[in-house]
Amino acid sequence: MEILGGPLYGVAGAGESHGPAITTIIFGCPPGLRISRESIQRYLDRRRPGSSKHGTPRREQDRLILLSGLYQADTDRLTAGAPIRVGEADQALTVPSYEEGYCSGEPVAALVLSSSKRPQDYEQFAGPEGEVRPGHTDLVKHHQSRGYADPRGGGRSSYRSTISDVIAGSIARIFLREHFRTVILSSICQVGPLKSTLTLADRLEDMREPGSTRCPPDALEDLEHSLEDSEIHTLDATFARSAAEAIMETRKKGDYQGA
Repeated sequence: MEILGGPLYGVAGAGESHGPAITTIIFGCPPGLRISRESIQRYLDRRRPGSSKHGTPRREQDRLILLSGLYQADTDRLTAGAPIRVGEADQALTVPSYEEGYCSGEPVAALVLSSSKRPQDYEQFAGPEGEVRPGHTDLVKHHQSRGYADPRGGGRSSYRSTISDVIAGSIARIFLREHFRTVILSSICQVGPLKSTLTLADRLEDMREPGSTRCPPDALEDLEHSLEDSEIHTLDATFARSAAEAIMETRKKGDYQGA
């Protein structure tokens, strides 16, 4: 388990790539902040492998379950999240999860089940004689765990561990937008040797309100949706088309443009 953040806001994550689930606990969520499963799921969908044809072909569902730290008087709306079922047949226990509510000030706990698993793809990395992938932690984890590390999908060092970062970051974004009108944007500017001729900084400069350093909230929201709807997360449509072609050609050669 890793604990990231500072004394006011932090996140703890646990779970291996091919384990049952990724577990997340967020500390320091301000009381009264309204959050919903849908508002966090939006960002998980952006992270989710398989959401773009230009990323990994692996497909994962990554459906969020909220378990604690929320409340509202309308308990029907509060507990309208996906049901959790444990056990079989008439011995099964089924309970609802949270859909939307206000932070109570207590830790917010979340669960994302792991569904896409191909353990046979990682057999060559297991054991003291296993292969070591460049840029991965196979060798380090093997020795740190005294030989008991889970090599499937990278174990705890998998990209799936970023699920916890996304959940905590989503709640932070909601707070920053609500209290400070802060919007966090990004635009891909380079893929391999290809570079975009449009920068996010220039676009925001053009959008500024006259005599102010602020941008109109509606314009920022439109820009954010435009980036999310783009085939590649960039504001440069010409660059996006060229980058998409480069990615596809590189994939045909059995190579990739970067991690």
